[in-house]
Amino acid sequence: MEAKDRIRLEPPEQIVPELSRQCVECLETVAVADAVPAGRRGETLCSVCAKNYYVACATCHGLIPQDEALTQADAVYCADCAAQAAQANAGEALDATEVESLVSEFIELHAEEKRVKDRLDAIKEQLKATAATRQRVAGAVTLNGEGGAVKCSFKTNLKCIPEKMSALEEELEPDKFAALFDRKVSYSPVKDQLEKFLSGDAGTDADLHQSVLAAVERIETPTLTVVRPKK
Repeated sequence: MEAKDRIRLEPPEQIVPELSRQCVECLETVAVADAVPAGRRGETLCSVCAKNYYVACATCHGLIPQDEALTQADAVYCADCAAQAAQANAGEALDATEVESLVSEFIELHAEEKRVKDRLDAIKEQLKATAATRQRVAGAVTLNGEGGAVKCSFKTNLKCIPEKMSALEEELEPDKFAALFDRKVSYSPVKDQLEKFLSGDAGTDADLHQSVLAAVERIETPTLTVVRPKK
């Protein structure tokens, strides 16, 4: 057979192994051997971003963004494991018939609760207004009815006016001011700004991000709302 008629066997195509990937947080290139997988998402992280921005779920041990972690009993969980834990704590899952029955009962009781609460609030205000016009005995007024009696007590609270306290502090001697007033500082998060900060969108320093995260706690609270039918 002539050489031109011979079948020429081509060498098999060589598969080049993937040597590097891109970190989804800092977008820096990281070697595959040094890459850290981000939980179930399969995203790639460098070791620095994994340490600064992610935590391990207490159940599945997968990495989850710190701002998405849910805290329960001093442990952090991903949303799936937190839901499974809540379901386990609540017992076996209800079937469709049981859920439908509970929803119907909840809606009925919710409507009754609102009606009762509104009526109670209205009665309370009327009784308080009446008690305010009666003579007090030991700081209280007792109103009698056929079904019993209701006692209305009057409690006095002192409240500082913040914009006037600075001037008063300068006017009083330090010891006198300290004897009359306690200085207290309270903190509450500005939710939208703090969420943005913790998400990393603000481009914050990793150490500062970690310090802020250590000072706050994320707690998920479920809320039930009756869905009104559309008219």
